[in-house]
Amino acid sequence: MQVALQFPIADARPFSSTTNLRLPLPDFPEPITEINPQFVHYFGKACERIDEPDEAWPDEIKYVRANRALKFDKLESRYCGFPSSKSQPKCTYRRLLSDGSAVVRAEVGFRLINSVKNKKYSLKEVLSIISDIAEIPCIVPSPGNIDKIRPILAQGINLTKLYSFASSKRSAEKEPVNFNLVESGSPLIIVELKANEVNVDIWTKYSNRAIKVESKNVNGANVLFCRFGTKVGIVSTWILEKGSASNEQLRSIRVCLTRIHAEREVLDLILKQIHRGNILNPSDEESINRLDEYFNKRLNIIKREMWGGMKQSAIVNAIDATHDVVRSAIQAQLVARYEGGRRQVWNKINNYQEDRQSSKIYKTIFIENGGIMTDKNITVGGTGNIVNIAEYMSNVTNTVNNNMSSPNGEEDIKQMIIQLTKEIEDISSIADASQIEIMGKNLEALSKESVSVQPEKRWYEFSITGIKEAAQAVGSIANPIIETLKKLSTLVLT
Repeated sequence: MQVALQFPIADARPFSSTTNLRLPLPDFPEPITEINPQFVHYFGKACERIDEPDEAWPDEIKYVRANRALKFDKLESRYCGFPSSKSQPKCTYRRLLSDGSAVVRAEVGFRLINSVKNKKYSLKEVLSIISDIAEIPCIVPSPGNIDKIRPILAQGINLTKLYSFASSKRSAEKEPVNFNLVESGSPLIIVELKANEVNVDIWTKYSNRAIKVESKNVNGANVLFCRFGTKVGIVSTWILEKGSASNEQLRSIRVCLTRIHAEREVLDLILKQIHRGNILNPSDEESINRLDEYFNKRLNIIKREMWGGMKQSAIVNAIDATHDVVRSAIQAQLVARYEGGRRQVWNKINNYQEDRQSSKIYKTIFIENGGIMTDKNITVGGTGNIVNIAEYMSNVTNTVNNNMSSPNGEEDIKQMIIQLTKEIEDISSIADASQIEIMGKNLEALSKESVSVQPEKRWYEFSITGIKEAAQAVGSIANPIIETLKKLSTLVLT
């Protein structure tokens, strides 16, 4: 079994009216890899894949090593999965890829070694392994600060900060807008199983828990998609097995899945940057030209019907089938940002924006104590959907209040979490929505851990750190939140 994690990074610096914010080297997507290879500080040098380039994705052949950007803590002593079928993870690669414009990806791969001969995994066992992979402790360097150990699935924001720092011109480091223009997207997990590792229930008993892509649309492979709830958070997850597809076709599927995810995530975040006024404020002809070129290329990738013999629309439909649209989002007046520019730029992405901004109910799989697999519906506002933040915070508050009604947990800690919830809710309408979402996600995890039978200090620390970092990014209006976190830390971490 192989497991890969992808962390999309949206780099909006090329669209800023402030030029030269980003270092011109490496020459992505074709960095020099020969005798004197180009490199990215804190990540590594540029390399070329041994395999031949995929016909549908020729820009995948070169990448930058990311071994220095993500370091593991005692990986050799860790095991994943149920006690009866523990597998040991071995890291096979750490990479940074870029299209030279806005789409950047950090990717990490693992190979799982199982001591049970001819082991066949069930869906529960696969998800249990994913859950444990998500919690693998690792370190991402934090220049100027103390490096902290965090679960790997939570490292997207820190990899993004490191990439932003490493790729910025030193004269631009003190310009806040520079770092505001580089943002992390939602991660992705892809599991690849050999034919002899698959239990038939993966493909036949998924019911409403996951969506299977018809094999005829993916060159005969078996492809399953679900949204899986880990302790770190909900993550989009693909499970693959080659079926009648060739090795080259399976690789093409894997590359296609990662590209579609990254392209959609980054496009959403670029639109969010326009919402905030970080780009095209004011607009100028040159930056509009660069955005126009980006939108044209990206929508051609996202909306294309076929890629490398696969029906890409079937893959996108599998993703979208895991949620139900509740209502259409109110159309934001982003077009005003194009005053004096070409309005058709926005018209090209209008339908895409409305769909992605819709408030949705996601069908999500959870593995509870004792290995019981359950389904839950999670309501989430669309990426970049600023108008739905009040609804999002209302859902967070309800979740926290439900958790606080549990008979478990210490009363003083519960009261502190309730106070923290109110303070976050108070600033939700005036603060950066993306930071409120980060606080809300960590607040839910914090409230859940506080009423568990045996709360773990490391999860308290992880959630508190997540809320604190988001609060610091918001600014002085979040000072009451930071003060409450200090008091809470004294209660749960000492």
